[in-house]
Amino acid sequence: MVLVSFLLFLASTVYGYFIVDESGRVILAQRLNGDNGVLNALLEEARRRGLGELYTYEPGLAQVAKLVEHDFGSAELYSHARFAEALGLSLDEVLRIVRSKALEETRKGVARESGRKDRIIAETIKAVDEFDKTLNIFVSRIREWYGLHFPELNELVEDPAAYLRLVYTLGLRENYTLEKLRELGYQAEPAKRLVDAAANSTGAPFTDEDVEPIRTMASAVYQLYSLRGKLTKYTEELMLRVAPNLAGLAGSTLGARLIASAGDLERLAKFPSSTVQVLGAEKALFRAIRKGAKPPKHGVIFQDPLIHNAPRWQRGKIARAYAGKLSIAARLDFYGGEDLSGRLRAEFEDRVNKIKQLFAKPPRRESEGVEGGRERGGGRRDRGGRRGRGRRY
Repeated sequence: MVLVSFLLFLASTVYGYFIVDESGRVILAQRLNGDNGVLNALLEEARRRGLGELYTYEPGLAQVAKLVEHDFGSAELYSHARFAEALGLSLDEVLRIVRSKALEETRKGVARESGRKDRIIAETIKAVDEFDKTLNIFVSRIREWYGLHFPELNELVEDPAAYLRLVYTLGLRENYTLEKLRELGYQAEPAKRLVDAAANSTGAPFTDEDVEPIRTMASAVYQLYSLRGKLTKYTEELMLRVAPNLAGLAGSTLGARLIASAGDLERLAKFPSSTVQVLGAEKALFRAIRKGAKPPKHGVIFQDPLIHNAPRWQRGKIARAYAGKLSIAARLDFYGGEDLSGRLRAEFEDRVNKIKQLFAKPPRRESEGVEGGRERGGGRRDRGGRRGRGRRY
């Protein structure tokens, strides 16, 4: 049995466990080899030798090995050169092991972050928004192109997906018959309007060769609409699982856009409500800071009907109230709170009603005065544009 009268510390590295004294001298060493029992074997050997009580300055190691934490000499105890010598390794071998382990842990960390559901939500809603931009361009082009042949269809069918379906299914306007339209699910009255419009169209006559490229493009764009619908549904399902409070308060789409604007749910939960209020309006905010203009009152949350349908003078107050509730919802979702979305929405709507009552009339502008601002103007202008004093009588 070896008796010692100085402190001994248990240290861990990615390549082994070590018992060192206060000067950093290695007393015992055990190399890691993928066996979970390496640490227990080292502790058993220390007890067998009678090394006495061990300390460590690593909280995780203290919990696993049931040791007392001690911060004495923590920076000086690590010496890869001493550790390598104790294990019979060269310093280059040790550093190669450390580098390999660091790369492995980095890859695992990146995989964990990439696999987070809130990150997936952010990327999915960005894809949906990009689909919207692309689809708007394609549908506008098809409407212009097919409008040369059947311009009246633009006014009769506003829904883009329905318009595309008619174009790629029927093609030439001569094919717009009651029978074919009923097969597509149209009722008698709308079908009759389409048939009459096709029969009396002012568009140019097309051949099958002329309309075929339009039909092909319309079919492809219609498939994109179908894919967009699937992505939207997937986003809604993810939001209900990951952020039920945001989904219930703001809706799945708006809630997902807030997460995407913030970067992830964690950042959104840590933002103050003033930042949540202007998320998505960063360009306008920086422009206001740079030029000294008024800052934006709202960002992406403007999409909520209670804000964009409100009078202009009420929107800022409603946006502030909304951002406060959204901040609470994000924190509940991130920190694992219960679903209080119904209560938060009710409180928000109640606040909106109070704002509408208190600020029903628009505020009087400071520039307004008696007789269209004559009193503030300080007199009339002469022909040269200079302001003169009013005549005194």
